[in-house]
Amino acid sequence: MEAARPIETPIAEEKSVAPSLPPSPPLLKRPFVAGFLSLFPGIGNVYNGLYLRGLLFFTVIACLLALGSDEGHEHPVLGFVIAFAWIFNVLDAYRQATLINLGYAQDLGQEDLPKIPKAGQGGLLAGILLIVLGAVAGLQLYLGIDLSWMIHFWPLAVIASGGWLVFAWLRERAKQTEADDAKSL
Repeated sequence: MEAARPIETPIAEEKSVAPSLPPSPPLLKRPFVAGFLSLFPGIGNVYNGLYLRGLLFFTVIACLLALGSDEGHEHPVLGFVIAFAWIFNVLDAYRQATLINLGYAQDLGQEDLPKIPKAGQGGLLAGILLIVLGAVAGLQLYLGIDLSWMIHFWPLAVIASGGWLVFAWLRERAKQTEADDAKSL
């Protein structure tokens, strides 16, 4: 009787595969540092990696300060608007750092890149506003026409903008209610 021979198995060729590294956790942000850095508008959000958001805060506050430095004209409400925007900037940077640490803001600014707005999101309103602002600036800069009297009517533009957004929201809500009613039948 023959002795049992061990079964020979071919040796598998070893492939040189680099071990894959686990994904690195996001860098933790310090909310107080982000808030402190936002005392200079926008820098706290840049610290958080939200570059577009930081640029937006800087631009808004810089424009408000430029409006407030208009010599010879008093803008009593503008001081409150500047203070609100600046404080909101600080609180937003703190909040965004906290959200990043909790894992809720993983996009680091990619989600707030400009997109084509959906119907009812103020795209038409934003377009009209930009056209009007450009026309006013062009008339003053290039033709020398004094339009400083228009600054007294800016609250009407805010009211109209708010009314348009409320109207668009109500219209979308009515459409959603009709769609829900149709589904329930």
